[in-house]
Amino acid sequence: MPNPSSVVPTSHTADELVSTGRTLVHWVTHQAGATGGAWQLNDSTDDSGTDLLPGTTAASTGPATIHFDPPILFKLGLYADIPGTNVTLTIGWS
Repeated sequence: MPNPSSVVPTSHTADELVSTGRTLVHWVTHQAGATGGAWQLNDSTDDSGTDLLPGTTAASTGPATIHFDPPILFKLGLYADIPGTNVTLTIGWS
């Protein structure tokens, strides 16, 4: 397990490339506005790869964090796929 200071938290509200190359996801915090919605963390750099972590966040929910021990390995890169407009993901990765 890496030193906690080496885990990078980034926040995302739309489809976005998070990192390229080998990436470990240590935790994900998700929350949603009025409509909620689906989201996926994809092993790719352009949303063409494999969804390694799919999720759905209910409407009008506060933050909930999912911890992974061991972390989830993304080999090609980490792409946040957030098709709606009401979901916010904060991803702890290294």
